[in-house]
Parts: sequence; C-alpha cells; structure tokens
Amino acid sequence: MDNIFIEICKAYGLKGELIEVIPLKRGHINNTYRVDLDQDGKTKSYLFQRVNHYVFKKPELIIKNVQAVTSHVRRKLEEMGEPDIKRKVIRLYKHNDKSLYVTKNGEYWRVMTFVYNAATYDVFDNDMLRAVGKGFGRFIAMLSDFPGGDLYETIPNFHNTPLRFDALFRAYREDIKGRAAEISEEVEYLRSVYKHASRFNDLYNQGLIPLRVTHNDTKGNNIMIDVDTGEPLAVIDLDTVMPGFTMNDFGDAVRFAANTAVEDEPDITKVSLDLERYKAFAEGFLPYMTGKLTETEIKNMPWGVILMSLELSVRFLTDYLEGDVYFKTEYPTHNLVRGRCQLALAKDALKKLNDMDNITEKYIEI
Repeated sequence: MDNIFIEICKAYGLKGELIEVIPLKRGHINNTYRVDLDQDGKTKSYLFQRVNHYVFKKPELIIKNVQAVTSHVRRKLEEMGEPDIKRKVIRLYKHNDKSLYVTKNGEYWRVMTFVYNAATYDVFDNDMLRAVGKGFGRFIAMLSDFPGGDLYETIPNFHNTPLRFDALFRAYREDIKGRAAEISEEVEYLRSVYKHASRFNDLYNQGLIPLRVTHNDTKGNNIMIDVDTGEPLAVIDLDTVMPGFTMNDFGDAVRFAANTAVEDEPDITKVSLDLERYKAFAEGFLPYMTGKLTETEIKNMPWGVILMSLELSVRFLTDYLEGDVYFKTEYPTHNLVRGRCQLALAKDALKKLNDMDNITEKYIEI
C-alpha cells in the first residue's frame, strides 16, 4: 500500500522519506490518510484523499469547485486581516498545474494541507458545538456573495428530499436483496410523513426562499477545532459545496451534533434531540446569518433538522435495500441501524418543533 503514497509524493514533488501513513475515519464516502514525511529531520504531514468516483462522477469538476470556493474564502480572510489563514482554509497541492492525480488503475487522488494542532470530533460538549456553529456560520457567510451559478452540481439532487423518498419506495418494491420485510414498519411511517418531504422545494418554487452556496454536508466532524483554544478552524470535505438551502446546512449540523446518541446507535431508546445542544449550535451559527437570510428561511431552520434526519434515514435504508453500494459499512446491518437511528431522531425532532422555533428566535431577528 505504501507504494501508492510514494508514487503520489513523487508526482506532487513532495520531498522527504515516508515515515507513516495513518488512515483517518472521516466521512462515509472518500478514503482519507495522514501522510507523514521526514524532511531534513522534521516531520511534515499532508492529507491524502482518494476520491470515490462511483459517487462523484466528474472528479475534475469537483476539484474545480473546491479550488474556486477555497480561493474565495482565502480572499475573504485576507480582507479581514486574519493572521492564521493557513489553518482557517485548506489548500490543494498541484502537480503539472493539476490538483488531481489519476493512477494507472484509474483511482483519483488529491493532496491537501494538514491543519496542525487541530482535531475533528464526533461527540461534542456545548462549548464545542458553539464553536462548530461559528465555524460553519462564518464559512457560509463568507460565501454569501459567491456566484452559485459558477459551481458544478457535484451530486445532482443531493438534497432533493422527495426524490430520496421516492428512491426508497422504489427499492422497497423491487427488493433486490430480499431485505424489504425487515423495514416494513419504517416504510409505513415514512409514507405517513411524505407530505413534509417537498416543503423546501415548494417554498423555492413559490419564490419564498432562494438557492444559496451551501456546504451540504455540515456534520460536526467536517470542521477542524483548535485543540488548545477550542476555536473553529478550516471547514473540510468540500466536495458537496454547491447551490442549496441554508436550512439544510443548519439542519444537517444539528441532527449530527445534537443527537444524544451516535449516528449509528443500535439502541434507539438512546436517541433524542438535545435542545441544549440545539441552542449551543444556534448561538454560534445564526448570528452570522443576520441580514443574509429571508424571514421564511429563518422560520424554517428547525424544519431543516427534521427533514435532514428523515432524508438521511431514507438514504441509509435505501442503500441497505440495494446491497450497501453507496455508504461504507462496518458490518452487514450497518445501514439498517443507521436508518433506524436517524428515523428515531426525526420523530423526536417533530415533537420538539415548537421548542426549536422558540430557541431560533432568540439568536436572529425575524
């Protein structure tokens, strides 16, 4: 395995002897590694990432997106006089003026800066959640004047929630792996809430909310946190940055971070929406949205939590029915467990909709 990393180091002109390659458990789609090189007695670290071209059909256009977005954020940070730009925005390395390296067997790789003295987390206390909210809020605010039409839609209909539901119902009917009977109760419930799936699409079609440049995968572990100060640093995993709804970014972050259980908790009695965590994230995120969102967007922020939990549940269950071809899994029923966990969270979030509304109003003017 080391041979591929040595090959990539040579391609990008990275000097030094390979010391260690450490796989990082980050995300369900791409494979990420920290690569340590000995450079004149000092260790220099880089991030190497293999792009999943089954999911991302046009890796070259994704790289173009990431370059454009990170350059825009870097300019904003420079204008703000930010002294720590290297840790606040990632940079892609180039070889022969290209940021993407293609191996002989057709794998797509890229090399990025490693953010030192930083970490990502899957479990958060309220102070960390506030920091995550600030980090994502700042990122989205800095992209508020980015021309969204310039971005390639990396995964068409990524957050088209009604289509995600339709895909599940189709997979349930076809039942190619003989697993449909296991999720009959879940599908029955999802049919009962299908009416909510088109909420944002309907508002957009009515001209009540706009498309904006959004991250579209705002899990808390997609932002680096300074291990000493607890302050937010670079937002990472930018492959899904494209036009979208801000409520989905807000909701996806909350459904990941404010869940009282991990994303794949098999015991759904442990799953609920922690309103104190919701409050902490909202306190960090929403002030950055002041003057940038419409009244309808602000009022629908809590619905983002509900719809993103439902959508992810649907996606996990669909993948389970189709034979686990999309998400990386660690055991045979992993996607089934994930789907049930997210569905339990959505049910609890629906019960707490009014509470979320009240908290949201505290941190941004309507």
